[in-house]
Amino acid sequence: MEFLPAMTDETTFPQPDPSTLAALREGDYEGAIAILEDQQNFAYLGIAHFLSGDEMTAQLVWMAPLMEGEDETAWTHHLTQVLAQESLALGDPSLAWQLRQQLRQFSPDNLSNLLHLIQLSGQLNLWDDDALLEEATLLLNSEASPPHNLLQQTCQTLLSQNSCPPASETFLKTALSRLPENFSLLLGMARFLQNRWQNLASLDYLRQAEAYVETPSQEILRSHLLLRGLLRSGGRWHQAQQAFEQHRQHLEQLISSETELSLELASQLITAGGMMAYIEDDLPGYRQLRRQIGTRCQTAIQQHLAQVTHRYQRQSPISSGDTLKIGYLSECFRQHSVGWLVRWLLQYHDRQRFEIHLYSLSQTGDRLQQQFANDATLQFHPLPYSGLEAAEAIHRDKIDILVDLDSITSNAGCSTLALKPAPIQVSWLGCDAAGLPAVDYFLVDSYVLGDEAEQHYPEKLWRLPHSYIAVDGFEMGIPSLRRDRLDIPTDAVVYFCSQSGYKRNPHDSRRQLQILAQVPNSYLLIKGVYSDATSLQQQVQELAEAEGVDGDCGSRTLRDRLRFLPVTPSEEIHRANLTLADVVLDTYPYNGTTTTLEALWAGIPVVSQVGQQFASRQGYTLLKNAGVEAGIAVSDEEYVDWGVRLGRDVSLRRQVSQQLLRNRRTAPLWNARQFTREVEQMYQSIVNHYH
Repeated sequence: MEFLPAMTDETTFPQPDPSTLAALREGDYEGAIAILEDQQNFAYLGIAHFLSGDEMTAQLVWMAPLMEGEDETAWTHHLTQVLAQESLALGDPSLAWQLRQQLRQFSPDNLSNLLHLIQLSGQLNLWDDDALLEEATLLLNSEASPPHNLLQQTCQTLLSQNSCPPASETFLKTALSRLPENFSLLLGMARFLQNRWQNLASLDYLRQAEAYVETPSQEILRSHLLLRGLLRSGGRWHQAQQAFEQHRQHLEQLISSETELSLELASQLITAGGMMAYIEDDLPGYRQLRRQIGTRCQTAIQQHLAQVTHRYQRQSPISSGDTLKIGYLSECFRQHSVGWLVRWLLQYHDRQRFEIHLYSLSQTGDRLQQQFANDATLQFHPLPYSGLEAAEAIHRDKIDILVDLDSITSNAGCSTLALKPAPIQVSWLGCDAAGLPAVDYFLVDSYVLGDEAEQHYPEKLWRLPHSYIAVDGFEMGIPSLRRDRLDIPTDAVVYFCSQSGYKRNPHDSRRQLQILAQVPNSYLLIKGVYSDATSLQQQVQELAEAEGVDGDCGSRTLRDRLRFLPVTPSEEIHRANLTLADVVLDTYPYNGTTTTLEALWAGIPVVSQVGQQFASRQGYTLLKNAGVEAGIAVSDEEYVDWGVRLGRDVSLRRQVSQQLLRNRRTAPLWNARQFTREVEQMYQSIVNHYH
């Protein structure tokens, strides 16, 4: 429905007959042009010329009535109505977008058209600049009663986007202030803000959403985002713990209940419970929770899409030819940790034996994604953020082995796996396994998960002979930080911790401060990606004050020896800034992965505590596969001890650093070619077993 003012004059314009309209909408432009010229129906004649590709003639035709003396207001109103009507009638979103751009020129103050254009721009990912959203925001502020249904649909379109222009935030805030509050929009806005690192701002929308919760499932979605926002802020650990306990109770109630899940809810809840790994190191409890949720949501998705699932189950068996089709599924084929790590495997894949498909659920167009998309040896498939559409593409391409790289960090990815579009499905790299019955294997090594872990996974743990990940190194940029600019003496011992707010907790910070207190002339650099800088800084400084003053430091407090670093412009600069550090301190119960790899590649000793779960054994497997033992701790005491020893003992620190640099030539962690051959052997073994 279009929201246009009613005609106030008596001027009428000819309407084409149904057969002419049919010819126009079915693409018979020459036939339509001939009839419309005879009828002198300028509005539709211009559309016919425009759709045929002749924009210049179309604009001349649309101006003809004014040149012949038609009333400008009446003609503009008529043309606006026709362009809007035909853009809705067209089945092609791209053509509809083009028509509405023409309408925008004739009627720039038509809010309804701008809202439709925003929806189409989102659907087609045609964001050229902020102008469209800025124009719509301006009109929203001046219009007394904007079209609520259309405005809500537009907000939902924007909130479902993985990426959109900066002006979308102002538009959304303005639009939501003009709409009645509802759970879906408030939740979507909170998620949108969190994805833009505005974690504290998201909490206000989540508190408002609480008043509109109607079902236990909705409360799970809300409490999940609340926990996510609190953890990411980096300074609200105790609130996050309380939120998690409530969140877990809601999850357990859902598991034990017989409530039927809708398709939408099952797709949204399929990653629930994943935050537990940040809160505590409880391998049996975490894996049981994930298995129960994964099974429940997968069952619901398959029931709602039973015909699709049945069609996939009848798919042709795996190819017995010389070439296997391998599909990699991720929303991180871009400048992201997953993208930086998987590129080496993709580079070394044997193209004679494997046909490689990349199914991308997020389109950013950044330089790394362009490398993937432009690689002629890969088949890159940009897809919408939809589990069903991804599954259909994978099934259509007859993929033999589907490898998911995101696990519980991607709702669309897990929903795709739940439908089982490929006969063999594997989880690897991005995070711990999703716990879905539809996933056959989880790719690990003997360090990252021990034999005792197998009983907790529905997936079969496939252990590679060396490391579960390997790279050939990292590009380094030019440092943006220097010791003198940070007021750090050249002879000081510098500790470095670079983890997101998710992974930070007061217990970790206290241990790091205890190390600092025992090492004279030492400093701690803290870089909190995704964190709210103010709350993170306040929390750590309060802990530092509680630890007091160390006698070796005179009157200087631990707080004086903290440095909080800004987010760097690029990954290469971040890696270059690592050269400031003498020792990197890892987090627990959720270790770093890419950050640890980068430090080890730079030859910097790392202190990491080993736990039970996959997330708390990353540092362990990376250090072992880099060929060093120094820094591996199995308790709080050992963590502090290693940190102090590496800080005080210069010769030990140099020995570890030299060993790391020397092992670049021999350690499995830095041999991506060997790793790729081992992965390919695994694929072939799986297929042989399948046959």
